[in-house]
Amino acid sequence: MKSTVAILFSLLVACSRNATAPVASPGVSPRTDTSGTCSGICDASVPSIPLLTDSTSYGDVTTYGGTDTALTSSGGACNYGITGIKAYAAIQVNRLPGDLRGQWDSGKICGQCVLVRARTDSGWKQTLVRIVDKCPDGNCGIDLGGAPAFALMGTLAGRYSGEWSFVSCQGHPQLFDGPPRIWIKDGSSAFWSLVQVRDPLSAVLSLGYRKVSSSDTSWSDMVWATEAENFFKVPVDVLQDTSPYQFRAAYSDGSSQSATARGTALAVAQDSLLLIP
Repeated sequence: MKSTVAILFSLLVACSRNATAPVASPGVSPRTDTSGTCSGICDASVPSIPLLTDSTSYGDVTTYGGTDTALTSSGGACNYGITGIKAYAAIQVNRLPGDLRGQWDSGKICGQCVLVRARTDSGWKQTLVRIVDKCPDGNCGIDLGGAPAFALMGTLAGRYSGEWSFVSCQGHPQLFDGPPRIWIKDGSSAFWSLVQVRDPLSAVLSLGYRKVSSSDTSWSDMVWATEAENFFKVPVDVLQDTSPYQFRAAYSDGSSQSATARGTALAVAQDSLLLIP
């Protein structure tokens, strides 16, 4: 199978994207039952409503890829396209049915890396994944691809009780399919263009731009696109400007990367700009 980002993360997202971000589940405190050993049948945990807190979230850990360790992500609802990443997962859209208060947050969580732990008959097992998809199903917490599911569940795929925390992707090469880069959506032109960051260091809080030759060194942020999930919309005046620009991706782990190119470079469909520190 395929809910809310920590309060601090939510506020950062809201400020940077002028969107309503999810908030922590009201009245929810971290669990006190820290035992990693499940009671009963581990792979048939009773479905639960995700509990979302500032640091660690709790709920169902499931799989939508079985436990086939050879499966790679096809990009999912994050629109990354076919990748070579095996350590992938989907995150819940809702906390309660239809409330849209999940950690998916219209795709703004895309690219985030996550430490996932599940209770098993031999105690806690854990794995790292990158979010590439969404899970709109009821009682969804985090839903794993084949390889990470196998790491936690072995061959007993099912619904496990567990928890997950957001972490930086840096230092974990298995979570990357290439270097971080700005990718330009197919169909883009000098009159309309959507871009996304592929293989980000963490979830992308904002994608900023500024003209290199300008005396104004402040950054302007691209707006979150409504035409497709996990994309930013490039202003037309940038697309039609041959002047060099700096483009900066700011990440939820506090880091950032940038690229320098002419504004017209973001009008070239299916091209990409390499991001560097």
